[in-house]
Amino acid sequence: MSKMWVRFGVAVGVTVLSAIPIAWGLTSGAGSGHSGGPAGGGTFCHACHVPYNQGTGFVEVLGAPARYRAGEPYGLTVRITAPDQVGAGFQLSAEAAFGHTGSLILTDPVNTAYSVDPATGNYVTHTGAGLADSLANWLAGGGSYDYHLRWQAPGGNAGPVTFFTAVIAVDESDFFSGGRYYSGYAKSQYAEPGDVDGDLDVDLADHALQTDCLTGPGGTRGAACEFADTDGDGDVDLFDIAENQTIFTGATATNPPEFVLADAVRGGVLYDKWWRVNRSSEPTGNHPLYPATGQKSGSTTYRCKECHGWDYKGLDGAYGIGSTHFTGITGVFGTTLTPQQVFDLLASPDTAGGGHNMIALGMTDADLWDVTKMVFEGVVDTDRYIDGTGAFIGHAPNGQAVYGTDLNSGACATCHDVDGRWIPFHGGDVVGTVANANPWEFLHKVRFGHPASPMPAFELLNRPATLAADVGAHAATLPQ
Repeated sequence: MSKMWVRFGVAVGVTVLSAIPIAWGLTSGAGSGHSGGPAGGGTFCHACHVPYNQGTGFVEVLGAPARYRAGEPYGLTVRITAPDQVGAGFQLSAEAAFGHTGSLILTDPVNTAYSVDPATGNYVTHTGAGLADSLANWLAGGGSYDYHLRWQAPGGNAGPVTFFTAVIAVDESDFFSGGRYYSGYAKSQYAEPGDVDGDLDVDLADHALQTDCLTGPGGTRGAACEFADTDGDGDVDLFDIAENQTIFTGATATNPPEFVLADAVRGGVLYDKWWRVNRSSEPTGNHPLYPATGQKSGSTTYRCKECHGWDYKGLDGAYGIGSTHFTGITGVFGTTLTPQQVFDLLASPDTAGGGHNMIALGMTDADLWDVTKMVFEGVVDTDRYIDGTGAFIGHAPNGQAVYGTDLNSGACATCHDVDGRWIPFHGGDVVGTVANANPWEFLHKVRFGHPASPMPAFELLNRPATLAADVGAHAATLPQ
Protein backbone atom coordinates (compact mmCIF):
# COMPACT_ATOMS: atom_id res chain seq x y z
CA MET A 1 0.00 0.00 0.00
CA SER A 2 1.31 3.41 -0.86
CA LYS A 3 1.67 5.96 1.90
CA MET A 4 0.58 9.54 2.09
CA TRP A 5 1.87 12.59 3.86
CA VAL A 6 -0.72 14.85 5.45
CA ARG A 7 -0.09 18.53 6.01
CA PHE A 8 -2.65 21.20 6.80
CA GLY A 9 -5.43 18.78 5.88
CA VAL A 10 -4.13 18.09 2.37
CA ALA A 11 -3.32 14.52 1.38
CA VAL A 12 -0.38 14.17 -0.95
CA GLY A 13 0.63 10.88 -2.57
CA VAL A 14 -0.47 8.18 -4.92
CA THR A 15 -3.23 6.88 -2.67
CA VAL A 16 -5.36 9.31 -0.70
CA LEU A 17 -6.35 7.63 2.58
CA SER A 18 -8.03 10.53 4.32
CA ALA A 19 -8.12 14.28 4.56
CA ILE A 20 -8.05 15.00 8.27
CA PRO A 21 -7.82 18.65 9.38
CA ILE A 22 -4.47 18.02 10.99
CA ALA A 23 -3.53 21.67 11.53
CA TRP A 24 -6.73 22.27 13.50
CA GLY A 25 -6.22 19.08 15.52
CA LEU A 26 -2.69 20.00 16.54
CA THR A 27 -3.23 23.66 17.36
CA SER A 28 -6.59 23.20 19.09
CA GLY A 29 -5.80 20.02 21.02
CA ALA A 30 -6.57 16.36 20.49
CA GLY A 31 -10.03 14.85 20.24
CA SER A 32 -11.03 12.44 22.99
CA GLY A 33 -9.61 8.94 23.10
CA HIS A 34 -5.98 9.43 22.02
CA SER A 35 -4.05 9.22 25.29
CA GLY A 36 -2.97 5.63 24.64
CA GLY A 37 -5.28 4.25 27.35
CA PRO A 38 -7.61 1.25 26.99
CA ALA A 39 -10.73 3.44 27.03
CA GLY A 40 -9.58 4.82 23.68
CA GLY A 41 -8.45 1.47 22.33
CA GLY A 42 -4.76 2.20 22.88
CA THR A 43 -4.67 4.88 20.17
CA PHE A 44 -2.46 7.95 20.46
CA CYS A 45 -1.52 10.97 18.36
CA HIS A 46 -0.63 8.89 15.33
CA ALA A 47 -4.28 7.96 14.89
CA CYS A 48 -4.65 11.39 13.24
CA HIS A 49 -1.12 12.61 12.53
CA VAL A 50 0.86 10.76 9.88
CA PRO A 51 3.45 9.61 9.02
CA TYR A 52 4.68 7.88 12.15
CA ASN A 53 8.14 9.00 13.27
CA GLN A 54 9.99 7.67 16.29
CA GLY A 55 12.54 10.06 17.74
CA THR A 56 14.90 10.05 20.70
CA GLY A 57 12.74 12.07 23.09
CA PHE A 58 10.35 10.92 25.80
CA VAL A 59 7.41 11.96 27.96
CA GLU A 60 6.96 11.68 31.73
CA VAL A 61 3.94 11.94 34.02
CA LEU A 62 5.24 13.58 37.19
CA GLY A 63 3.42 13.97 40.48
CA ALA A 64 1.34 10.81 40.27
CA PRO A 65 1.26 9.30 43.77
CA ALA A 66 2.65 5.82 44.31
CA ARG A 67 -0.44 5.35 46.50
CA TYR A 68 -3.51 7.57 46.32
CA ARG A 69 -5.89 8.41 49.15
CA ALA A 70 -9.63 8.50 48.52
CA GLY A 71 -10.77 11.97 47.44
CA GLU A 72 -7.31 13.56 47.63
CA PRO A 73 -6.15 16.01 44.89
CA TYR A 74 -2.77 15.49 43.24
CA GLY A 75 -0.92 17.89 40.97
CA LEU A 76 0.29 16.29 37.73
CA THR A 77 2.88 17.50 35.25
CA VAL A 78 3.22 16.16 31.71
CA ARG A 79 6.85 16.81 30.77
CA ILE A 80 7.85 16.36 27.14
CA THR A 81 11.56 16.24 26.39
CA ALA A 82 12.80 16.20 22.79
CA PRO A 83 15.88 18.39 22.19
CA ASP A 84 15.69 17.89 18.42
CA GLN A 85 12.14 19.33 18.24
CA VAL A 86 10.70 22.79 18.96
CA GLY A 87 7.36 22.31 20.75
CA ALA A 88 4.74 19.74 21.69
CA GLY A 89 1.11 18.93 22.42
CA PHE A 90 -0.33 16.18 24.61
CA GLN A 91 -3.35 14.32 25.90
CA LEU A 92 -3.80 12.59 29.28
CA SER A 93 -6.38 10.33 30.90
CA ALA A 94 -6.67 8.57 34.28
CA GLU A 95 -8.03 5.04 33.97
CA ALA A 96 -8.71 2.04 36.20
CA ALA A 97 -9.57 -1.47 35.04
CA PHE A 98 -13.24 -0.48 34.58
CA GLY A 99 -12.58 2.82 32.76
CA HIS A 100 -11.94 6.46 33.65
CA THR A 101 -11.71 7.21 37.35
CA GLY A 102 -11.35 10.25 39.56
CA SER A 103 -11.63 13.76 38.17
CA LEU A 104 -9.18 15.63 35.96
CA ILE A 105 -9.12 19.31 36.94
CA LEU A 106 -7.72 22.18 34.87
CA THR A 107 -5.21 24.31 36.77
CA ASP A 108 -3.95 26.14 33.68
CA PRO A 109 -7.01 26.80 31.48
CA VAL A 110 -4.96 28.96 29.13
CA ASN A 111 -2.59 26.20 28.04
CA THR A 112 -4.77 23.14 28.72
CA ALA A 113 -8.40 22.19 28.11
CA TYR A 114 -10.75 19.24 28.19
CA SER A 115 -10.78 17.38 24.91
CA VAL A 116 -13.57 17.93 22.43
CA ASP A 117 -14.99 15.79 19.60
CA PRO A 118 -16.68 14.42 21.61
CA ALA A 119 -16.54 16.82 24.53
CA THR A 120 -15.59 15.03 27.74
CA GLY A 121 -13.83 15.74 30.99
CA ASN A 122 -12.06 12.39 30.84
CA TYR A 123 -9.21 13.73 28.71
CA VAL A 124 -7.06 16.84 29.09
CA THR A 125 -5.12 18.17 26.12
CA HIS A 126 -3.15 21.25 25.06
CA THR A 127 -4.76 24.39 23.65
CA GLY A 128 -3.54 26.54 20.79
CA ALA A 129 -2.11 28.91 23.38
CA GLY A 130 -0.39 25.99 25.07
CA LEU A 131 1.24 24.85 21.85
CA ALA A 132 2.35 28.43 21.15
CA ASP A 133 3.78 28.72 24.67
CA SER A 134 5.70 25.48 24.22
CA LEU A 135 7.18 26.82 20.99
CA ALA A 136 8.14 30.09 22.67
CA ASN A 137 9.74 28.46 25.71
CA TRP A 138 11.14 25.24 24.30
CA LEU A 139 14.77 26.34 24.15
CA ALA A 140 14.57 27.97 27.58
CA GLY A 141 13.42 24.63 28.93
CA GLY A 142 16.39 22.84 27.43
CA GLY A 143 14.32 21.20 24.70
CA SER A 144 11.50 20.43 27.12
CA TYR A 145 8.09 21.75 28.17
CA ASP A 146 5.69 21.12 31.06
CA TYR A 147 1.89 21.04 31.02
CA HIS A 148 0.16 21.17 34.41
CA LEU A 149 -3.17 19.84 35.69
CA ARG A 150 -4.67 18.15 38.74
CA TRP A 151 -6.27 14.79 39.39
CA GLN A 152 -8.71 14.27 42.26
CA ALA A 153 -8.78 10.67 43.39
CA PRO A 154 -12.11 8.82 43.49
CA GLY A 155 -14.02 8.65 46.76
CA GLY A 156 -13.04 5.05 47.40
CA ASN A 157 -10.85 2.18 46.27
CA ALA A 158 -10.86 2.10 42.45
CA GLY A 159 -7.96 -0.35 42.38
CA PRO A 160 -4.76 0.45 40.49
CA VAL A 161 -4.99 3.66 38.43
CA THR A 162 -2.87 4.38 35.36
CA PHE A 163 -2.24 7.86 34.00
CA PHE A 164 -1.84 7.51 30.24
CA THR A 165 -0.36 10.25 28.12
CA ALA A 166 0.51 10.59 24.45
CA VAL A 167 2.35 13.48 22.83
CA ILE A 168 3.50 14.80 19.50
CA ALA A 169 6.72 16.85 19.51
CA VAL A 170 6.81 19.05 16.43
CA ASP A 171 9.62 19.92 14.06
CA GLU A 172 10.41 23.51 13.13
CA SER A 173 10.52 22.81 9.41
CA ASP A 174 7.31 20.77 9.23
CA PHE A 175 4.80 20.44 12.07
CA PHE A 176 3.38 17.24 10.66
CA SER A 177 5.76 15.03 8.72
CA GLY A 178 8.45 16.29 11.13
CA GLY A 179 6.52 15.26 14.24
CA ARG A 180 7.82 12.73 16.74
CA TYR A 181 5.40 10.61 18.75
CA TYR A 182 5.80 9.42 22.32
CA SER A 183 3.64 7.85 24.97
CA GLY A 184 4.11 7.24 28.66
CA TYR A 185 2.27 6.38 31.82
CA ALA A 186 2.48 6.39 35.60
CA LYS A 187 0.78 3.98 37.98
CA SER A 188 -0.81 4.48 41.36
CA GLN A 189 -2.13 1.96 43.88
CA TYR A 190 -4.89 2.62 46.39
CA ALA A 191 -3.60 3.53 49.86
CA GLU A 192 -5.31 1.00 52.12
CA PRO A 193 -6.16 2.70 55.44
CA GLY A 194 -3.65 1.69 58.09
CA ASP A 195 -1.20 0.21 55.58
CA VAL A 196 1.77 2.37 56.52
CA ASP A 197 4.45 0.43 54.64
CA GLY A 198 2.44 -0.17 51.45
CA ASP A 199 2.51 -3.97 51.40
CA LEU A 200 -1.29 -4.22 51.22
CA ASP A 201 -1.91 -5.51 54.74
CA VAL A 202 -2.06 -3.97 58.21
CA ASP A 203 0.24 -5.80 60.58
CA LEU A 204 2.89 -5.35 63.27
CA ALA A 205 5.28 -3.77 60.77
CA ASP A 206 2.75 -0.99 60.21
CA HIS A 207 2.25 -0.65 63.96
CA ALA A 208 6.02 -0.28 64.46
CA LEU A 209 6.30 2.38 61.76
CA GLN A 210 3.30 4.23 63.10
CA THR A 211 4.71 4.22 66.63
CA ASP A 212 7.96 5.64 65.28
CA CYS A 213 5.93 8.45 63.72
CA LEU A 214 4.29 9.62 66.97
CA THR A 215 5.97 13.00 66.74
CA GLY A 216 3.22 15.30 65.52
CA PRO A 217 2.29 16.19 61.92
CA GLY A 218 2.49 13.30 59.51
CA GLY A 219 5.41 13.49 57.14
CA THR A 220 7.90 15.10 59.54
CA ARG A 221 9.69 11.77 59.81
CA GLY A 222 9.92 11.20 56.07
CA ALA A 223 8.02 9.11 53.55
CA ALA A 224 7.37 6.30 56.05
CA CYS A 225 5.04 8.63 57.96
CA GLU A 226 2.98 9.72 54.97
CA PHE A 227 0.40 6.99 55.56
CA ALA A 228 0.73 6.75 59.34
CA ASP A 229 -1.99 9.36 59.85
CA THR A 230 -4.81 6.83 59.67
CA ASP A 231 -7.63 9.16 60.73
CA GLY A 232 -6.48 11.97 58.43
CA ASP A 233 -6.42 14.75 61.02
CA GLY A 234 -2.94 16.01 60.10
CA ASP A 235 -0.86 14.40 62.81
CA VAL A 236 0.14 10.95 64.04
CA ASP A 237 -1.06 10.28 67.59
CA LEU A 238 -2.62 7.62 69.79
CA PHE A 239 -5.92 7.93 67.95
CA ASP A 240 -4.17 6.65 64.81
CA ILE A 241 -2.69 3.75 66.77
CA ALA A 242 -6.15 2.90 68.10
CA GLU A 243 -7.72 3.08 64.63
CA ASN A 244 -5.04 0.84 63.16
CA GLN A 245 -5.78 -1.78 65.78
CA THR A 246 -9.40 -1.92 64.64
CA ILE A 247 -8.37 -2.71 61.06
CA PHE A 248 -5.46 -5.00 61.88
CA THR A 249 -5.38 -7.87 59.39
CA GLY A 250 -2.30 -9.71 60.53
CA ALA A 251 0.79 -10.79 58.62
CA THR A 252 -0.92 -11.63 55.31
CA ALA A 253 1.66 -10.05 53.02
CA THR A 254 4.59 -12.27 52.03
CA ASN A 255 6.46 -9.87 49.75
CA PRO A 256 8.21 -6.54 50.42
CA PRO A 257 6.29 -3.34 49.56
CA GLU A 258 8.81 -2.52 46.81
CA PHE A 259 7.63 -5.65 45.00
CA VAL A 260 3.95 -4.97 45.67
CA LEU A 261 4.21 -1.47 44.18
CA ALA A 262 6.45 -2.45 41.25
CA ASP A 263 5.33 -2.29 37.60
CA ALA A 264 5.30 -5.60 35.70
CA VAL A 265 4.65 -3.90 32.34
CA ARG A 266 7.71 -1.70 32.66
CA GLY A 267 9.57 -4.80 33.79
CA GLY A 268 8.62 -6.45 30.50
CA VAL A 269 10.31 -3.78 28.38
CA LEU A 270 13.30 -3.67 30.75
CA TYR A 271 13.61 -7.44 30.19
CA ASP A 272 13.81 -6.65 26.48
CA LYS A 273 16.40 -3.83 26.44
CA TRP A 274 16.67 -2.04 29.76
CA TRP A 275 18.98 0.83 28.77
CA ARG A 276 16.46 2.05 26.21
CA VAL A 277 13.84 2.22 28.97
CA ASN A 278 15.77 3.87 31.81
CA ARG A 279 17.82 5.96 29.36
CA SER A 280 21.17 4.86 30.78
CA SER A 281 24.30 4.30 28.69
CA GLU A 282 24.36 1.24 26.48
CA PRO A 283 26.67 -1.30 28.12
CA THR A 284 29.90 -2.36 26.42
CA GLY A 285 31.84 -5.60 26.39
CA ASN A 286 30.17 -8.85 27.43
CA HIS A 287 28.17 -9.39 30.61
CA PRO A 288 30.31 -11.26 33.17
CA LEU A 289 27.80 -14.12 33.30
CA TYR A 290 27.56 -14.56 29.54
CA PRO A 291 29.33 -17.85 28.68
CA ALA A 292 32.48 -17.82 26.57
CA THR A 293 30.86 -20.42 24.30
CA GLY A 294 27.98 -18.07 23.45
CA GLN A 295 27.68 -16.74 19.91
CA LYS A 296 26.66 -13.18 20.79
CA SER A 297 28.70 -10.23 22.02
CA GLY A 298 28.43 -6.66 23.23
CA SER A 299 25.31 -5.05 24.64
CA THR A 300 23.16 -7.95 23.41
CA THR A 301 24.63 -10.07 26.21
CA TYR A 302 23.15 -7.68 28.80
CA ARG A 303 19.56 -8.20 27.67
CA CYS A 304 17.58 -10.45 30.03
CA LYS A 305 15.94 -12.15 27.07
CA GLU A 306 19.29 -13.13 25.57
CA CYS A 307 19.94 -15.76 28.22
CA HIS A 308 16.44 -16.46 29.54
CA GLY A 309 14.61 -16.31 26.21
CA TRP A 310 11.53 -14.61 24.84
CA ASP A 311 9.65 -17.68 26.07
CA TYR A 312 11.29 -17.31 29.51
CA LYS A 313 12.52 -20.93 29.40
CA GLY A 314 16.20 -20.46 28.58
CA LEU A 315 17.95 -23.69 27.61
CA ASP A 316 14.64 -25.57 27.86
CA GLY A 317 12.90 -23.40 25.28
CA ALA A 318 13.42 -21.80 21.88
CA TYR A 319 16.94 -20.74 22.91
CA GLY A 320 17.91 -24.35 23.56
CA ILE A 321 20.55 -26.51 21.94
CA GLY A 322 20.95 -25.69 18.26
CA SER A 323 19.87 -22.07 18.57
CA THR A 324 22.38 -19.30 17.85
CA HIS A 325 21.20 -17.83 21.16
CA PHE A 326 22.02 -20.94 23.20
CA THR A 327 23.82 -20.18 26.46
CA GLY A 328 22.99 -23.19 28.61
CA ILE A 329 21.37 -20.86 31.16
CA THR A 330 18.01 -21.76 32.69
CA GLY A 331 14.91 -19.65 32.23
CA VAL A 332 12.83 -17.69 34.72
CA PHE A 333 9.60 -19.56 34.04
CA GLY A 334 8.57 -21.55 37.11
CA THR A 335 11.33 -20.16 39.30
CA THR A 336 11.38 -21.49 42.86
CA LEU A 337 13.05 -18.34 44.19
CA THR A 338 11.13 -15.72 46.14
CA PRO A 339 10.79 -12.16 44.77
CA GLN A 340 13.33 -10.94 47.31
CA GLN A 341 15.79 -13.63 46.21
CA VAL A 342 15.34 -12.71 42.55
CA PHE A 343 15.96 -9.04 43.34
CA ASP A 344 19.03 -9.91 45.42
CA LEU A 345 20.41 -12.06 42.61
CA LEU A 346 19.98 -9.26 40.07
CA ALA A 347 21.56 -6.69 42.38
CA SER A 348 24.41 -8.74 43.86
CA PRO A 349 27.94 -7.84 42.67
CA ASP A 350 29.08 -11.40 43.42
CA THR A 351 29.17 -12.59 39.80
CA ALA A 352 31.20 -15.63 40.83
CA GLY A 353 28.19 -16.68 42.89
CA GLY A 354 25.68 -15.91 40.15
CA GLY A 355 25.05 -12.27 41.04
CA HIS A 356 24.15 -10.14 38.01
CA ASN A 357 25.60 -6.85 39.37
CA MET A 358 22.95 -4.93 37.44
CA ILE A 359 22.91 -1.86 39.69
CA ALA A 360 26.59 -1.24 38.99
CA LEU A 361 25.89 -1.73 35.28
CA GLY A 362 23.21 0.96 35.07
CA MET A 363 19.91 -0.33 36.49
CA THR A 364 18.24 1.08 39.61
CA ASP A 365 16.55 -0.66 42.52
CA ALA A 366 13.18 0.32 41.01
CA ASP A 367 14.22 -1.20 37.66
CA LEU A 368 15.12 -4.49 39.31
CA TRP A 369 11.88 -4.63 41.27
CA ASP A 370 9.95 -4.02 38.03
CA VAL A 371 11.77 -6.90 36.32
CA THR A 372 11.14 -9.08 39.37
CA LYS A 373 7.45 -8.17 39.24
CA MET A 374 7.33 -9.19 35.57
CA VAL A 375 8.97 -12.53 36.35
CA PHE A 376 6.29 -13.38 38.93
CA GLU A 377 3.22 -11.69 37.49
CA GLY A 378 3.93 -11.22 33.78
CA VAL A 379 5.61 -14.46 32.71
CA VAL A 380 3.26 -16.97 31.09
CA ASP A 381 3.66 -20.48 29.75
CA THR A 382 4.09 -19.66 26.08
CA ASP A 383 3.21 -23.26 25.15
CA ARG A 384 -0.40 -22.26 25.76
CA TYR A 385 -0.18 -19.71 22.95
CA ILE A 386 2.44 -21.09 20.54
CA ASP A 387 2.57 -24.76 19.51
CA GLY A 388 5.58 -27.02 18.96
CA THR A 389 5.92 -25.93 15.32
CA GLY A 390 6.13 -22.24 16.24
CA ALA A 391 2.58 -21.47 15.10
CA PHE A 392 0.26 -19.29 17.16
CA ILE A 393 -2.60 -21.03 18.92
CA GLY A 394 -5.14 -18.32 18.29
CA HIS A 395 -8.20 -17.24 16.34
CA ALA A 396 -6.91 -15.27 13.34
CA PRO A 397 -10.24 -13.56 12.43
CA ASN A 398 -10.53 -12.21 15.96
CA GLY A 399 -6.89 -11.11 15.79
CA GLN A 400 -7.56 -9.33 12.50
CA ALA A 401 -10.41 -7.36 14.09
CA VAL A 402 -8.13 -6.27 16.93
CA TYR A 403 -5.19 -5.53 14.61
CA GLY A 404 -7.45 -3.38 12.44
CA THR A 405 -8.81 -3.65 8.94
CA ASP A 406 -7.92 -0.06 8.04
CA LEU A 407 -5.66 2.67 9.36
CA ASN A 408 -8.25 3.96 11.82
CA SER A 409 -9.82 0.76 13.15
CA GLY A 410 -7.03 -0.66 15.30
CA ALA A 411 -3.97 0.51 17.19
CA CYS A 412 -1.78 -2.03 15.36
CA ALA A 413 -2.76 -1.04 11.82
CA THR A 414 -2.55 2.64 12.71
CA CYS A 415 1.23 2.33 12.95
CA HIS A 416 2.14 -0.84 11.07
CA ASP A 417 -0.43 -0.55 8.25
CA VAL A 418 -2.93 -3.25 7.36
CA ASP A 419 -0.22 -5.31 5.64
CA GLY A 420 2.25 -4.96 8.54
CA ARG A 421 5.01 -3.46 6.43
CA TRP A 422 5.16 0.05 7.83
CA ILE A 423 7.63 0.79 10.63
CA PRO A 424 9.97 -2.22 10.25
CA PHE A 425 11.59 -3.80 13.29
CA HIS A 426 15.32 -4.37 13.75
CA GLY A 427 17.07 -5.55 10.59
CA GLY A 428 14.12 -4.42 8.47
CA ASP A 429 11.83 -7.23 9.63
CA VAL A 430 8.14 -6.50 9.20
CA VAL A 431 5.22 -7.71 11.32
CA GLY A 432 4.62 -10.87 9.28
CA THR A 433 8.28 -11.84 9.44
CA VAL A 434 8.55 -11.57 13.23
CA ALA A 435 5.24 -13.37 13.79
CA ASN A 436 6.54 -16.34 11.80
CA ALA A 437 10.27 -16.34 12.54
CA ASN A 438 10.09 -15.54 16.26
CA PRO A 439 6.53 -15.83 17.58
CA TRP A 440 7.77 -15.75 21.19
CA GLU A 441 9.33 -12.31 20.65
CA PHE A 442 6.14 -11.21 18.91
CA LEU A 443 4.00 -12.37 21.82
CA HIS A 444 6.23 -10.64 24.37
CA LYS A 445 6.24 -7.32 22.51
CA VAL A 446 2.50 -7.34 21.94
CA ARG A 447 1.98 -7.96 25.65
CA PHE A 448 4.58 -5.49 26.99
CA GLY A 449 5.36 -3.10 24.14
CA HIS A 450 8.62 -2.16 22.46
CA PRO A 451 11.31 -0.27 24.45
CA ALA A 452 11.25 3.52 24.04
CA SER A 453 8.29 3.50 21.65
CA PRO A 454 4.59 4.38 22.01
CA MET A 455 3.55 0.85 21.05
CA PRO A 456 0.49 0.04 23.22
CA ALA A 457 1.16 -2.85 25.61
CA PHE A 458 -1.72 -5.30 25.86
CA GLU A 459 -0.90 -5.88 29.54
CA LEU A 460 -1.27 -2.15 30.15
CA LEU A 461 -4.53 -2.11 28.19
CA ASN A 462 -5.90 -4.99 30.31
CA ARG A 463 -6.02 -7.31 27.30
CA PRO A 464 -5.26 -11.00 27.95
CA ALA A 465 -2.44 -13.04 26.44
CA THR A 466 -5.03 -15.09 24.54
CA LEU A 467 -5.95 -11.95 22.61
CA ALA A 468 -2.26 -11.31 21.88
CA ALA A 469 -2.08 -14.83 20.47
CA ASP A 470 -5.10 -14.08 18.27
CA VAL A 471 -3.27 -11.04 16.90
CA GLY A 472 -0.20 -13.22 16.36
CA ALA A 473 -2.26 -15.75 14.40
CA HIS A 474 -3.45 -12.99 12.10
CA ALA A 475 -0.01 -11.38 11.84
CA ALA A 476 1.46 -14.68 10.71
CA THR A 477 -0.72 -14.42 7.57
CA LEU A 478 0.72 -11.00 6.62
CA PRO A 479 3.48 -10.51 4.00
CA GLN A 480 7.01 -11.31 5.11
